[in-house]
Amino acid sequence: MEVVKGKVDCSPNEALYQEERLEVVNQCFERLIQEHKLLSGSYCLARDNKVFANNALGKLTYIEGDERAFQPDSIYGIYSVTKMFTAVAILQLVENGRIRLDQPVGEIIQEFQTPPFQQIQVIHLLTHTSGLYSDDGAKEDKHHESVEDIMCSDNWLHTLLSKGVSNAPGKEWTYCSLGYNVLGEIITRTSGDFCHDYITENILKPCEMHDTHWEYSSTYKERYNIRFDWAKEWIDRADSRNQQTPEKLIPRTWNGLLSTSGDLMKFGTMLLNNGKYKGRHILGRKAVESYRRIHTSSEVLTYCWGANGVYKSFGAGCDIFSESDVSQLITPGTFSHEGWGTCCLAIDYKERFVVVWSSQFKGYEWYPEPLRNIASVIWSGLE
Repeated sequence: MEVVKGKVDCSPNEALYQEERLEVVNQCFERLIQEHKLLSGSYCLARDNKVFANNALGKLTYIEGDERAFQPDSIYGIYSVTKMFTAVAILQLVENGRIRLDQPVGEIIQEFQTPPFQQIQVIHLLTHTSGLYSDDGAKEDKHHESVEDIMCSDNWLHTLLSKGVSNAPGKEWTYCSLGYNVLGEIITRTSGDFCHDYITENILKPCEMHDTHWEYSSTYKERYNIRFDWAKEWIDRADSRNQQTPEKLIPRTWNGLLSTSGDLMKFGTMLLNNGKYKGRHILGRKAVESYRRIHTSSEVLTYCWGANGVYKSFGAGCDIFSESDVSQLITPGTFSHEGWGTCCLAIDYKERFVVVWSSQFKGYEWYPEPLRNIASVIWSGLE
């Protein structure tokens, strides 16, 4: 199977990485594609700010007769990796004195001033410990309403609050994408700009993420990875869908960004460099330290996706790989986020290692190997 190679800054050996391990990564992706578990896959690896591997395998789309190859610069939905950008935007507002992490959300959004929501703080939204309505599938509930359905209701905030809370803030880790849409609303109300525009102007543009955007656009039509019928439909009528009035815009700060592996690498490199990108201040060093510090106490347990009351270590918007996690050969302290199980951005501070990898499943199928197993192979090459 052809491996499409993109631009790099140095060789694996120069980055103190065993080049032969990249062939094992390629073989893993190739096997999963041949087993029809994946449509395509890609990975971009950098150490000390230099990209040494930038490869892609498989097909760009599921469409019969479309034999175009998935490219290192193909554009795909990054889904919940979007939350990392939302968290950085919140921390920018913190370091600019607009909000506090321990600030009650009700001081910003009036609807949160009444019980049982008045104790929820900004940090609870960032760490998924607010107690607000969890994602569908996170817990067993056949009557659970999806995040998409709630966000498409006439008044998404009212619909969310009508669900109440499952527990007191700070007591349990329950994955809550809707909390990140509340964070989007906080960004809008405190910055004066719609949250998508704020993130674009204050994070995407300063990091030179020119291929990253919020809505499908005809400008990039030939570069999109397509896995679903609905994605093809959205792309085909992209320009008409984007002609929305500001009143109709709702935050998609939980999953809305489309990006490339190269652009995600720029964002990850900025975080590795204590909030600077090519000398530009995106986020202060102390804010980055807060971002990657564990904010969940040892009493915070999770029962999501079959977890049976285990401790969950989580930062101010990202997963923190702990000493006790044996599922992957990743350095403890590495901070990361997955996107709907199809892509991941990870920053290994100790090894000065930034990793982006994507596993484009066929439709709604999901398997752990393309993310979990391949992560171990990727880290195995570090000298």
